[in-house]
Amino acid sequence: MSPVNKGITQELFDEIISKSFNSPYHKLLRLELAELACGMAVVEMTVEEDVLNALGIAHGGATASLCDTAMGVAVRTLGALPATVEMKVNYLLPGPAGERLRAIGKVIKEGRTIIVTDGEIYVKNKLIAKSMGTYYDLKTIKQHGN
Repeated sequence: MSPVNKGITQELFDEIISKSFNSPYHKLLRLELAELACGMAVVEMTVEEDVLNALGIAHGGATASLCDTAMGVAVRTLGALPATVEMKVNYLLPGPAGERLRAIGKVIKEGRTIIVTDGEIYVKNKLIAKSMGTYYDLKTIKQHGN
């Protein structure tokens, strides 16, 4: 499946795909970009055996990584270079083995250096996790001389 560009520049779209989705960690989790728009990203993964916990469901760390990636990439669509400052996840339902998880990250407030996001993970149409994240724009380090 090819990712869908819903309104960011082609140059930024290509850069996000080449840099974010070729990182070793994203490859390890087999994260796949599904969709990008300004301030929004959809990232998916299948709950494979190697991300299961002892209960046979998706490990919370894997689902948190999926949500963090969706929210961080949503920030990236604004041209920022995001670094996670903090993140909170509420796990509502387990991520079943073999199922496809769909994370939707959205920017809810863009400040000069700090960006606040919202994330949700779905299995089919069921919400299984809700998240909020705060990101620092690393581009501002060079602008402020730090």
